[in-house]
Parts: sequence; structure tokens; C-alpha cells
Amino acid sequence: MDCGKEFFLDHSDIENIEECKTQEEFDQKLLEYQKKFGDIFPINICGNCLKPLINLKDTYMNKTKDEINSIEETCKKYITKLKEKFAKEEDELKKYTDEEEEKKKKELEEMKKTVDESENHLKELLKELEATEQKENNFCDEFRKLEMDIYDVEKELSKSNDIKLDYENKIKSFSNTNIFTELFQISFNGKYGIINGCSFCEPFSSINWDSINGGWGYIILLTKLLSIKYKFDSTKYDLVPIGNFSKIIEKEKKVEYELILSDIKLKEKFNISMSAYLDYLAEFMDYLFKEGKIKVNNGDICPKITGDKINNKSIKIESGKEKIEDWHQCMKFLLTILKFLILQVLISENEAFQENIENIDIINNINEIKKIFE
Repeated sequence: MDCGKEFFLDHSDIENIEECKTQEEFDQKLLEYQKKFGDIFPINICGNCLKPLINLKDTYMNKTKDEINSIEETCKKYITKLKEKFAKEEDELKKYTDEEEEKKKKELEEMKKTVDESENHLKELLKELEATEQKENNFCDEFRKLEMDIYDVEKELSKSNDIKLDYENKIKSFSNTNIFTELFQISFNGKYGIINGCSFCEPFSSINWDSINGGWGYIILLTKLLSIKYKFDSTKYDLVPIGNFSKIIEKEKKVEYELILSDIKLKEKFNISMSAYLDYLAEFMDYLFKEGKIKVNNGDICPKITGDKINNKSIKIESGKEKIEDWHQCMKFLLTILKFLILQVLISENEAFQENIENIDIINNINEIKKIFE
């Protein structure tokens, strides 16, 4: 609208404009007004024409302000609702968070407990592993020691092979031995009979008494062992082997006959003792024949006992050269009988050795015995 009047803005609506005393204050107020309502351009309009515009502006502004207030109120209500919703959701979230926290806390405690148990179990496993490793080390040490021991044993066994073979040979040899052949060696030297080095030589010489007494000690011992071997128990006598002081005991009368020649003046007592022994030996030989212990005919190779004589040669020591010769011969016959009995033991007990005994040894002994009879 242009009324044709040049008018510069009526400044009556500028607050406190009348208080401005200087141009600078006026310009400052005007500047503030411009900032508030926009730039002011000089227009060709009068104040009367401007007032409707200002009123229109005020009306618009009031309407706008109301709308703004309405919007502001709506926003406030919406914000209030949002706050209430947010608060509710926050409470729910807090509640959910607390429950989850409690749940997580329990899960964490369970996990911690599980971890602790696992750690303890792991510690136990480590201890067991350590113990197992120690056992393994000990086993290895023992195994190495055992290997060394085995090596030493093998070495010793290797060294002992010859000894083992020697022992085996000795065992084989021992299996073919006999106590009677090992302990008693009977031989003949001219007119004298000898047992284990003890010769039945001249009885009237005191230097020979120990040899004669020793020889009788071996005879009593050998006869006693043969009796035990064949389980013979005499009804009349009992033999007591005591070396050079051996004796014979008559069971019924309980009389002792000592086979000790210590004085030629006591030869009668010695003769009685030797006669008692022949009586014992004759009973023993009869027992062996009846029991079938003797495999060879006695009459063919074995001297015969009759009373105090063997093959009619007296066991008694009597004065005179011929009587002494008879005693020497009788002692050789006696040793022949004992040697024959030893051969019978070998025949009956060692079957592996039997053929050699029957075919060689007995033949040789028969020949030897025949020489004695000549």
C-alpha cells in the first residue's frame, strides 16, 4: 500500500524510544528492534496506513503464538507420556537387569565353582601325572638295573657252562656209583687179605695188631651196612661197629664179644669173637638165599661157612705155622664172601651196570676166587 506520503517508520512502538537522548542510543534501540522484527525499510506509507498492517501482524503473531503454545502443550503432553513410558520401561529394564544380573551372578558363581573344581581336579591330575612320571622313572631305573642284572647273570651263566657240564658229568658218574664199592676196597696180597689198607698179617707180632683190629672194624661196619641194606635182623647177635674197638653182642645172654687183639695171650677171647661173627654171617647168608637176594649160585663162587670154619679153614688163631696159614686163608675166604656180597648189591641195584658186572666183573672175580682156592 502506498499512500504517496513519504513516511519513515513510526517509532512509537519501539520500547522506551522516548528515553533516547542521543542519536547513538536511538540507533541502538532501532538495531534491537530490527533484530526482533526484521529490517526496516523506508516506505512511502503513513502511520495510519501502517497501523492495520501492524495489527495484522500482531493478529498473525498471536495466532502463531497460540498455535505454538498449542504445539508446545501437545509436545509437553507427548513428552510427559514419553517420560512416563520411558520411566516404566526403565523400571522394567531395571527389574529385568536385576533378574538378569542375579541370574548371571548365579551362573558366574556356578562357573567359578566349576572352574575351582576343575582347577582342583587338574591339580590332582598333575599330582597323579607327577607320581606316574616318578613311577615311570623308577621303573626305568629298575628296568635298567634288571637289564644289568640279567647281563651279569647271563655272563655268569656263560661262565658256568663248563661247571654245569662238569656237575652233570659228576651226577652221571655218581648215579653209577655204589656206597659199598666207594667205601670198601678189598684186595689180596699174596697170602694176606686186605680191606681198606688193613692187612690180616702175622697175628703173633704186636706191630700188626692195629692193622688186624682196624681190618675187623671195617668188616663189622661193612656187614652192618649190608644187613641194613637187606633189612636183616639176626636172631642171635647184634653188630656194633666202633672202628678198632668193634664188638658183637649176643642178644639172649647179653654177652659182648670184643674184636680186639691187644695181647696174644688173650687170643682165645679173640677167637670166640671171630667165631661169633662167622655164626652171624652164616645166618645172614641163609637169609639172603631164602629171600632170593643172591642171583648167582653160592656154591659155585662163594666160600662155604661151616661152624667156625670157611671151606674147612678155621677162623681161630692157633700156634704153629700150618695153623697160622689156615687163619690167613680163612680171612681171605671171609673177604671173598664180603666182596661177593658187594657184587650182589651192584647187580640188584644198577641195571644199567648189570651187563658189565655179569659179563666181566663177576667172571674176573670168579677167576680171582678160583686162584684163592688153588
